[in-house]
Amino acid sequence: MSSKIAVYANLIIRYENEIKEEERKLADDGKKLVLLSQSLASQLRNVAEQVFTEVSKEIERASDAKVREISQKYQQEREKELLKIKQNGEKNLDKAVDFVLRKVMEVYK
Repeated sequence: MSSKIAVYANLIIRYENEIKEEERKLADDGKKLVLLSQSLASQLRNVAEQVFTEVSKEIERASDAKVREISQKYQQEREKELLKIKQNGEKNLDKAVDFVLRKVMEVYK
């Protein structure tokens, strides 16, 4: 009977040791998973920051292009209006010169 008790005791001790070993393995695996998830989260954060940076740059490039386009259109319209004003001014100057010449000729007649 004592040999059976010794066998049972050894089996119980072996079983407990195996359980403790499995618990250690489980804890190590858990630590590895936590470290891996932290690493993946860091990589994801880096990728997200890169994507955000690229999107920001693209938006800035697009808005700069639009601003340049609008500025060019404004400049062209401004130049057209200035040309019209200049042409109207030249016409008015011609009319004024003609008027003055007519009045001067009337005075000398």
